Amino acid sequence: MVYCYDVLNDVSRSFAAVIIQLDEELRDAACLFYLVLRALDTIEDDMSIPLELKLKELPVFHTRLEGKDWSIGGIGKGRERELLEKYPAVIHEFQRLKPQYQEVISDICKRMADGMVYFLQ
Repeated sequence: MVYCYDVLNDVSRSFAAVIIQLDEELRDAACLFYLVLRALDTIEDDMSIPLELKLKELPVFHTRLEGKDWSIGGIGKGRERELLEKYPAVIHEFQRLKPQYQEVISDICKRMADGMVYFLQ
């Protein structure tokens, strides 16, 4: 979780301050929840990448949490770009969460991605 908290501090300073106040179990789940959605949003927000790539990646983004080594480069800027490039670190920690946390994070990620795709079309 060291990398996850490090990148969280740079991609969301104000939210990171709230997360750190939670008990450990919930804190880790909330940190990963935020990073998954931050990564998803980075893909949607980057206006320099083709719409076709967004329409390909967004609907399946939640399934990337089931693998091990998925990452993508060239999207976003700064630490958000790094987050997508080092996404296997997030996946690894996500898979260590209790199943109920995994289900909620994956489900909300899918719902958000579906909404993004709807508005992009």
